[in-house]
Formats: sequence, C-alpha cells, structure tokens
Amino acid sequence: MRQLRDDTHLILDGVVRVYRRERSRRWQAAFVIDGHTIRISTGKRDLAEAKEYARDTFLEYKFRHKNDLPVATKKFSDVAKLAIADMRKQLDAGLGRKVFADYIVCIERYLIPFFGAQYVTTIDYEKVQQFYEWRRAKMGREPKASTLNTHNSAMNRVFEEAVARGFIAHKNVPLLVNKGEKSERRPDFTREEYATMIRKMPSWINAGKAGKPTDMRYLMRDYVLIMANTGMRHGTEALNLKWKHVTLFEEKDLQYLEMSVRGKTGRRDIICRSGTINYLKRIHERTDDIKHIPFEDLLKQRVDLPVFRLPDGTVSQNLHQTFRAFLTETGLIKCPRTGQNRTLYSLRHTYATFALLNDGMDIHALAIQMGTSIGMIERHYSHLTPRLKKDMLTGKRYELSNAEYKSMAIKGISNG
Repeated sequence: MRQLRDDTHLILDGVVRVYRRERSRRWQAAFVIDGHTIRISTGKRDLAEAKEYARDTFLEYKFRHKNDLPVATKKFSDVAKLAIADMRKQLDAGLGRKVFADYIVCIERYLIPFFGAQYVTTIDYEKVQQFYEWRRAKMGREPKASTLNTHNSAMNRVFEEAVARGFIAHKNVPLLVNKGEKSERRPDFTREEYATMIRKMPSWINAGKAGKPTDMRYLMRDYVLIMANTGMRHGTEALNLKWKHVTLFEEKDLQYLEMSVRGKTGRRDIICRSGTINYLKRIHERTDDIKHIPFEDLLKQRVDLPVFRLPDGTVSQNLHQTFRAFLTETGLIKCPRTGQNRTLYSLRHTYATFALLNDGMDIHALAIQMGTSIGMIERHYSHLTPRLKKDMLTGKRYELSNAEYKSMAIKGISNG
C-alpha cells in the first residue's frame, strides 16, 4: 500500500487526497474520475475548509461524468495549439490540405486572441455572437462569405480536436453560421475578349526586349493558354506541376492529355482540352536541359522537373506581373461586367464559363475537373443560368449539328 506523507489526508473513504506541496501553504486535492486524474488547488490554507472544497469539487465532477459531460477540459488556446500542431505535421508530411495554412493563420490571428483564455466548454452561442462583433470591428468591414467559411472551418478544427481528446462533448459544440456578404461575380473573358487577347499576344511578344523579358512573354503566353484550357488554379497547382505529372494515353483511337495537379483541395487528375499538348511542346522546345529528349519520351520518363520554366531552367514567380503588363497595354485589364481588374485567376473563371456555355458541361463534372464543390460552382456562375436555358426560355428547342458545335467550341477556346 502506498505510504502517505504526513501532510496528506484522505476523505470520502480515501477517494480524494488532500495534500500540501513543499513550500506551499495552500492545500491541493487529487482524485480519479473516469480514468482521468484530476488535480486542483483548493486555494485554502485551513485544512477543514480545504477538505470541504475538495469534497464539493469531487461531487461536481461526479455529476459531470454521470450526465455525459467532459470531466477534463482545457482552455481554447491550449486546444487550438494542439490543432495547429496537427495541421502543421500533416502539411510537412505532404498529406495535409493546402487550406490548412489558411486555418492556422485564422486561428492565430482571430480565434486565439478572442477565445484563448476561455475554456472550450464555456463557449456558447452568445459568446460566438460576441466574437462576430469583435471580428467585424477588427477587420473594419463585414467579411465575405468565403472568408467566413474559412473561419468557421478553422474553428471547427479546434472543436474537433477538443471532442477527440474528451475536452468537450460533441453535442455542446456551438453552431457556426455564415451570414457574410455574398461573393462578387469574378472577372473573366468573353469569347470575343479571349480571342482578342490571343490575337494580340504574338506582336506583343515580338515587341519585347531580347533575353529574359522576351522569354517571360513566351512562357506567359503558354501559361495563359494552359490555364484557360485546363481550369487549374494559378499558383499552387500550376507551379507544382511537373513533367512527371503529365500523361498521354489513347482510348478508342483518340489521344487524351491528363495532368495530375495538387493544390488547396489535394491531388486530382484533370483532362485537358485537345490544344493543350501544343503549348506544352512549345515550352519543351524552349527549355535547354530537356529539349534534346523527344516529347513523348519526356513524359514516359516521368522527368521530375517543373513544367513552367524559362529556357535556362529557372522558375519565375513573376508571371502575374507580366500578364498584368500585357493586359494593361492591350486595354484588357478591366472587366466591364464586374469593374474589377483581371488577373491570372480570371483564366480559371473563363474556363468555367466556356465549359458551361460552349461545351454544355454539367455542373457535377465541372466541379470535379476544377477541384471545387457543386455549391461553389452554383454560387459563382449562377449568372449564366439564363443563357444556359436560353433555348428553353425563348421556346427555341433545337440541337446544334456536330459541325456547328465544333465551330462554337473553337471560337470559345482559340489555339494561340
């Protein structure tokens, strides 16, 4: 049997220990509930008062356990740090979703500063409403719906961590709502604007200074065409693309080009429009360290090098600046329908618009191709619904011939 120190006392038939640490005048208490060892400070110097406090606290914990309430809890900041550590571990291992980085920023910038000192079990609907007001004041505006989705997801990550560790019961997790402003329509290109852009690129390239400036213009043209013909995300997905992620395959005597891209929603395989292979071949022919390898052999060898590189093999982070300069010089920078400046992200929106209007692609297939949700497609491209239904709305129900359909598709996505 364990030998008790002289300053240790047992109450409630030995279930609760009341003791005093060295160099401390206040009494502590310890007991076990549902396998959890609970240690508390009674804050009392008088032994009789300490025993009474320990007894009441033990009975409170017994009540919590009996009513399916967590017997051990943590402050929000403690749980948030555990959630952050888990997400960083997954990101470092290459397994976590890219959006985890956004969650971490949100937790550190907004959630911990407001909720940090509170126990996760005390955060309820009213407290969440107070957070909404505090966040609005801190940001100086009403957050967009997309921002609130990120914040809610980040907060849910913390509560999931708390539930998994037994710090809070799932039924007590507060409900988070999204009442943010709807996202604005995103800038894209019409078929005519896109055709104008492609037509002006060759002369703009020829007008560039010899050397790297012209090399950047050539790379930007092929980057733009690949973005517009695949729907991949500018930035993470495009810059992570390597030759080993590009595959050519045949099915029923037809050749298809497939790319495996990795971004904010993880890895997915996309099928490229038929002209995309020509843009890849141009990049291949300009890149000094691989141009001696036949193109199809390059793909078969699964070469572990980035696709979007300059002739000397360097990867540029400034394609967006080159694109902005081109749009400004050609008068295409401003989207007249949204009033916003176009960026490389506009090419992804252009892909979605053309896919819905010209190709008749269904929303489910488009969501898979673009690595997003059906709800996101519906929210951002709902303005196209009248044009998608134009034949039904005007009473003109007819089918385009194959030749007419092919012609329309070519006009929509020009071979640059």
